[in-house]
Amino acid sequence: MRLYPSAYIFALATVILHLALAHRFGYYRDELYFIDCAKHLAWGYVDQPPLVALLTWLTAPLGYPVWGLRFFPGVLSGVTLLAGCAIAKELRGGAFAQTLTALTIFFAPGLIGIAYGLSTEFLSPASWTVLLYLTIRLVKTHDRRYYVPIALVVTLALYAKYSIAACAFALAVGLLVTGQGRLLRSWWLLLGVSLTVALVLPNALWQINHGFPMLDVLHNDQLNRHALRNGMADESPNRWINALYMFGLQFAYQNPLYALFWVWGLIWLWRERAYRFLAVAYLILLGMLILTIGRGYYIQGFYPALFAAGAVAVERALSGRPRWLSRAILTVIVVAGLPMFPLSIPLLPLPAYMAYERAIGLSRPAPPDGKSHLINPMFADQLGWKTMTQMVAGAYWSLPPRQRAITAVFADRYAYAGALNYYGPRYGLPTVISPNNSYYLWGTRGYSGKSMLAVGATDYYLLLHWFGSVQQIAVYRNDYRWMLEGPLPIYLCTQPRVPLAAMWPAFKYYGL
Repeated sequence: MRLYPSAYIFALATVILHLALAHRFGYYRDELYFIDCAKHLAWGYVDQPPLVALLTWLTAPLGYPVWGLRFFPGVLSGVTLLAGCAIAKELRGGAFAQTLTALTIFFAPGLIGIAYGLSTEFLSPASWTVLLYLTIRLVKTHDRRYYVPIALVVTLALYAKYSIAACAFALAVGLLVTGQGRLLRSWWLLLGVSLTVALVLPNALWQINHGFPMLDVLHNDQLNRHALRNGMADESPNRWINALYMFGLQFAYQNPLYALFWVWGLIWLWRERAYRFLAVAYLILLGMLILTIGRGYYIQGFYPALFAAGAVAVERALSGRPRWLSRAILTVIVVAGLPMFPLSIPLLPLPAYMAYERAIGLSRPAPPDGKSHLINPMFADQLGWKTMTQMVAGAYWSLPPRQRAITAVFADRYAYAGALNYYGPRYGLPTVISPNNSYYLWGTRGYSGKSMLAVGATDYYLLLHWFGSVQQIAVYRNDYRWMLEGPLPIYLCTQPRVPLAAMWPAFKYYGL
């Protein structure tokens, strides 16, 4: 499909921007975990399908560089933008509509954030937008053969994150309830579903053989919702409070000033009988988010289509009006997008960024030290992993040689395990064990538990239960990570009451 030049210009610009800034800070917790998953390639993992681990594995010859991991989501940011503009064209949008679509996608903070780091969401915006585009083509042409590329897109996306199944389901229901159910009565649909089932079977069997651990992850994720250190919260274990946060985030993630365009797009889709199924699908997804206590960004992939619809609606409203008005709207989009840009991607070096947070009132002096801390949790999570590892290594090497030889390094959560395994070898640390997520399946590595260096406070009371001696020997503090977590204790555990392998199931935790 041939789009207006503005679509290609902004697609190229967003890819260049993401690739240029990918390395600015460092790994965040999930990326460090993916590196360990890449060293244990499998058809599935406790908390994710295998695609992210496979892509991480591809960067192994390069040493898993930050830019290498973030290359894939950076390129996909351009794919998302082009697919959004293609939807605008399918909805009969011209040059203005496609340019407006490109700008809103380019500046939307939620879409920028997903494209910035490698996560299980990395494919969601592109795959959802392509799925919506193909479904629109299906509706316009009534060509049931579109079910084959739809199936392939859904299959690929399922290997990154299972949530696209909800999108496909919502689209099917949307077609059914808006009088287009005849499109669902097709052998091509049956072929597409069969193709997807066959291709995702290896991952499904992995989940089945391991007792569906993903369900435990989702359940514990719903329960483990808490505010950040400054009291700011955007999620809750309470369904209805979480729903309020989730609704608010739909505006925050798209830039509140852009709400006019995607809300207008949603209304326009509802009024257009042929495309009402898209509005219904979006509302169904919102309902599913409420019922499952989902996070606000789980439906981020739907917004490029809403931006496209809104852009077409605006273009039609401007028909016959002076051209300067169209140019003014595009200018306003850019001006409105710029202030949030440094909050979404590390456009500024750290000192300048922290000054920016203070200048706009986002970061203020906070107790107990009265300092202005780094507020952005995504940026904060990329700092301090190496110095944490150095402190753990110092504690490890302070042990007598005979004790050190039998000492296991235990991390209570996957974030610390990933960091210690990545940075640890250069400081002489052994491979870390952890009871969290896939680390639990990788086991105790033969350690007896007679001596264990435990990092993290979450399992403290379990440590007291299973060990006769639990001594805090160090505490790691990092002001940059203040928003995410407090001091990180390091304990020396000895005098186990049973062998480590026997107590291991008691420590198992699937979730964040």
